[in-house]
Amino acid sequence: MTREVDLIRALAEDLALEIIASYTADDFKDADFTSLGQAAVYLADHEDGPGPALLELIEKIQKAAGS
Repeated sequence: MTREVDLIRALAEDLALEIIASYTADDFKDADFTSLGQAAVYLADHEDGPGPALLELIEKIQKAAGS
């Protein structure tokens, strides 16, 4: 499962960077970063472990793949 987690995490990071790069500074002026802050706190508390959303995604992918 570690390889799948690493692959999904890398893809998610790449996608996040592409999304963030598509915005301008004005797009962020009224943004609510509460959920981003909550995710950062979760990651800080749980170190390298995948979060609940990532675990759910992995489970769905494994079910779809029949494993």
